[in-house]
Amino acid sequence: MLKTLSLQNFVIVNSLEIDFQQGLTVLTGETGAGKSILFDALGLLLGDRANSLQIKPGANRADLTAEFHIEPSLDASTLNWLSEAGFDSLDGSLLIRRSLEPSGRSRAWINGQPATLSQLKELGEQLVELHGQHAHQALLRTSAQRELFDRHAGLGPLVEKVALAHQAWQERVEALDSAQAKANRLAEELSQLEWRLQLLEDLDLQEGEWEAINEEHQRLGHGAELLGAVESSLLQLEGDESSGLISIGQTIQQKLGSLIDKDPRLGELINLIDAAVINLEEAASECRHYLGKLDIDPGRFQQLDSRLQAIFEAARRLKERPESLCVLQTELVEQKSELDAASDLGTLKVKADQAFEAYRELAKTLSAERQKAARPFAKEVTRWLHELAMTGMRFEIRLEPRTEPASFGMDQLEFLVTQHAQGPELPLAKVASGGELSRVSLAIAAVAAQATRTSTLLFDEVDVGIGGNTGHVVGRLLQELGKHHQVLAVTHLPQVAARGHQHLRVQKQPQADGTNASEVVGLDHDQRIEEIARMLGDEGVRQSSVKMARELLSL
Repeated sequence: MLKTLSLQNFVIVNSLEIDFQQGLTVLTGETGAGKSILFDALGLLLGDRANSLQIKPGANRADLTAEFHIEPSLDASTLNWLSEAGFDSLDGSLLIRRSLEPSGRSRAWINGQPATLSQLKELGEQLVELHGQHAHQALLRTSAQRELFDRHAGLGPLVEKVALAHQAWQERVEALDSAQAKANRLAEELSQLEWRLQLLEDLDLQEGEWEAINEEHQRLGHGAELLGAVESSLLQLEGDESSGLISIGQTIQQKLGSLIDKDPRLGELINLIDAAVINLEEAASECRHYLGKLDIDPGRFQQLDSRLQAIFEAARRLKERPESLCVLQTELVEQKSELDAASDLGTLKVKADQAFEAYRELAKTLSAERQKAARPFAKEVTRWLHELAMTGMRFEIRLEPRTEPASFGMDQLEFLVTQHAQGPELPLAKVASGGELSRVSLAIAAVAAQATRTSTLLFDEVDVGIGGNTGHVVGRLLQELGKHHQVLAVTHLPQVAARGHQHLRVQKQPQADGTNASEVVGLDHDQRIEEIARMLGDEGVRQSSVKMARELLSL
């Protein structure tokens, strides 16, 4: 439920704060006073696009704020949306703010946290439903008729599933069409890829083989040099008693060890010599071990040399580095799998057929649900048409199979009216007068609104073209809706204004700078009498208008 709307520097509003009540709130005032501006502001707060002309001339920005009351038991979906979108909950309150700048940019916040326009729109669809004064014009489009009916029937989730299934089918069809168009090119790509892959498979290069072969090849290529160096090193380490490094170290150990009792400070030096001798002995052992394993086999060297040449040749033909060949082979296997799938027209056709069948089953279910909901909807709209002094008119919904499947299903849905008992069924566009079309639109909006879970309904001059006794029915209709929803209605009909639980008058006030600004005044009982008398046209018949106003308020 909308609790408060605050505006600063918006169009012809300087500063305005309005508190709204439950039930039916009517907004009245002279033409041009700014009644619809309030609904424009709500539209901006709920995701409509802004422009710089909506900022009051001379102001550097416009600020709009709306506070809604959220009832956990009734607005669970809204609370879930806030939670999933990452917005804080404010103990039953929801605060939406938007700031407009002269550059055309705007910023928005939900409960104090930055929000995008798409988020405002998603949230707004759960909070408010708008029935504008030009709604009947939108209803001339069959697409708008279908969307309104589906919302009323609660078919939104199923319609979304059908749309997703239709999209999946279209993607399969496009993949099949693309594969058929590219069949020759794909064959050439596949042939080239298979040649490269066969070259690598014949090479049979293993992971890490290139590095291992290089290392062994280099070692065998310098075998004689390595053998001579290690044998010479072993001789220098072991040698004879007078020249070998190990023997020299041992001699030093003995000489210094014999003197330790004469100067204990030699202990540290002796420890270093001991460590050096141990390291020399380990080095000699490692030399013997290396010489034992060193196998200078000319045949093995030639074998490795041939393998390296084969790898280099394959890399040259593929224009790749030798160390990249294993990775390339993995990539080519994946590419071949993709090309095989893309060139498999039979499999693609099966997948397209399966996707269409999944879509068709969902669309059939949607058609059945539409058929089930159409009769009671049409019956209720017809009842309201009779209430609105259109006793001979009957409302119908025509559902026919489409020649081509669509994202919204396989039905062609259209609203029809029969203007008298023997008359033909006509589309809404064929309704004779604008006044009749307004009443049909209002009856449809009333029935659709009764089924909505949205707590706040806005009616912006939907009673245009309606007058006389029919105005009483419109007022009663909106009042009836106000028992289950918060209803805000901009109206020029005194019959409607008198039915409001809350009455707000929008009026212009002259400003010091010579301009006018809109303000909103909540009316008490006596002020309502004055306002309704004005709406009745009290010039020259003041007393009669006041009397009539009192009678209207007593209904």
